[in-house]
Amino acid sequence: MEGHLFAAPTTSAAHSTGGGLASVTIALILVVALIWGLAWAFKRMRMFNAGGTAGRIKVLSEHALGVKERCVLVRVGDTDILVGVAPGNVRALHVFPAGANTEAPPAPPADGPKLPNFKDMLMRSLGK
Repeated sequence: MEGHLFAAPTTSAAHSTGGGLASVTIALILVVALIWGLAWAFKRMRMFNAGGTAGRIKVLSEHALGVKERCVLVRVGDTDILVGVAPGNVRALHVFPAGANTEAPPAPPADGPKLPNFKDMLMRSLGK
């Protein structure tokens, strides 16, 4: 009788570990799928909440001026507004009259003088 008190269980350890690993994996997949589904649903809801303003306000262009500062060209109706954005601060920098051309100017021609690059300047300063 004493020999049976410390006997190994009748089920194999490999079988119970494999089943536990499978259930944890399935639970993890379900949680990730739930998070993805909620993110998708919130994104769709935000699009529906925008209502009629989605066609009236458009961001035409953005340019970073610093780490947290940028300027944004926004079109509201037929008026373009240049907005400065910084942490805790949004300001209208310039309001373009309706119908003004706010398109970007063409790029300068590539025929200009070629400036040396950093690698060439470093090699020249090292005497190589």
